Amino acid sequence: MATIYEIAKLAGVSPTTVSYVINGTKKLRPETVKKVNEAIEKLQYSPNTVAQTLRKGKTTTIGVITEDIRIFPTPEILNGISEGLEKAKYQMLVHDLHLYEKIWPDYDNIVKYKNKINKGVNLLQQSMVTGIIYVSMHDRKLGKLINKIDLPIVYAYSYPSEDNSYVTYDDYTSAKSMVEYLISLGHKNIGIICGYKDSFPTQTRLQGVLKALEEHNITIPEEYITYGDWEFKSGYEKANYLLALKKRPTAIFALNDIMASGCYSAITKANLRIPEDISVAGFDNRDVSRYLEPPLTTMGLPLKELGNEAVNMLFEKINSKKDVPLYTVLPCNIHIRESTATIK
Repeated sequence: MATIYEIAKLAGVSPTTVSYVINGTKKLRPETVKKVNEAIEKLQYSPNTVAQTLRKGKTTTIGVITEDIRIFPTPEILNGISEGLEKAKYQMLVHDLHLYEKIWPDYDNIVKYKNKINKGVNLLQQSMVTGIIYVSMHDRKLGKLINKIDLPIVYAYSYPSEDNSYVTYDDYTSAKSMVEYLISLGHKNIGIICGYKDSFPTQTRLQGVLKALEEHNITIPEEYITYGDWEFKSGYEKANYLLALKKRPTAIFALNDIMASGCYSAITKANLRIPEDISVAGFDNRDVSRYLEPPLTTMGLPLKELGNEAVNMLFEKINSKKDVPLYTVLPCNIHIRESTATIK
């Protein structure tokens, strides 16, 4: 294994300079950094992280706990976390709780697994991580799941108790913006397909929907607001219900893309066209939204940015002498595609 002395000799610099480059502890001339990095690559140098840990008393590793690594939105959030850590020359150690089948569809059941979660936290602590990011698979209020620990922690894609730090996205304003967009196209009869009635995203998004209608002095019939279960079949069934109404909506806003996909099936089977006969909008910007025919207008979540911001917030907490909660709510962006059109 190469040493920093061999790197220094090849690069024509001092061992101290090599140490500065490896640890990022001093600003050097770009040409010097380039020479050192080229020598590191040529000699295939790998730093002794164990020795660095013993010397510094801390690691350059961040622990990440995921409720389930397989489930939307986790992969893209992890991508953002990984990117943020790489820029800081940190690495991540992931502990996957694998909870989807255990708690779906009642995500609040996660409280039953508090001991499992805290065992995961203990494992990361034993690995001497410098901080922890907890990644949820469903936006909701978590409460106090993790016991008080002597490590900074940031929650991503959820709202913990008030004395914890979190990064999430703006459900309310995003849903409000989508309805405002549909109204701008001339739609006043807008059917809404929600997820579970007691779901936090359903309640928050529906508040945004109703606020947009109120601000534009639009009243929709009570039967225009329906509740599904976030899945394709419920989107299909609720769309069939809306299409069968005496005065059917001119647009349907499904509060996630999977239910919006179900709407497509129902509308096609009713021999109607999207968007000529009825506009459809979704939420989440899942992969399926781009491959539907026509492609789906939807609200994109800032998942990668959310992961990046969680890293920034965690480092702010690591470097701060005050243990105060930090909060960030990121905006979403509408993706206008061919499933929505001006009403004729």
